[in-house]
Amino acid sequence: MTDSILMIQINASPERVYATLADLNGYRDWLSRSRTTAERNQPVGTGASYIDASLIGTAQGVVLQCEPDRLLVFHQAAAPRRSGGSRIAITSRYELMPIDGGTRVLRTGTILTSGLITAAHVMVVAAVKSENRRTLRALKDFLERLPGDVRQIE
Repeated sequence: MTDSILMIQINASPERVYATLADLNGYRDWLSRSRTTAERNQPVGTGASYIDASLIGTAQGVVLQCEPDRLLVFHQAAAPRRSGGSRIAITSRYELMPIDGGTRVLRTGTILTSGLITAAHVMVVAAVKSENRRTLRALKDFLERLPGDVRQIE
């Protein structure tokens, strides 16, 4: 098991940050390559389930805890394709703290591997941490973009 702690300041209110993180079906609007979808289009609340499809497989997720404008905790687990029964489980905790001019986001993640993939735990952790940094940067970019702001696509 490995913990990952990241922090970022975003020039947007905790209400906007929370609303963006809680809109599971809206992730593809701000996070490229995201294929996260809420099951049955249910609103985010404790116990709400979602699916996160990626190159390594499909993770089944659930919202463990939510406090509007302050806290969201997600848990998801996947059995990567061709992994011989291995499992990756990730718990992500987003704490939102109001600061002057915006929100401080503290993201704490716990990464657990089991089965054969445990031999590659260090590589799995590095990949997950890289994705976590990308997610926070994309969230910040999206929320700080001015209406009508055009970004060049490379």
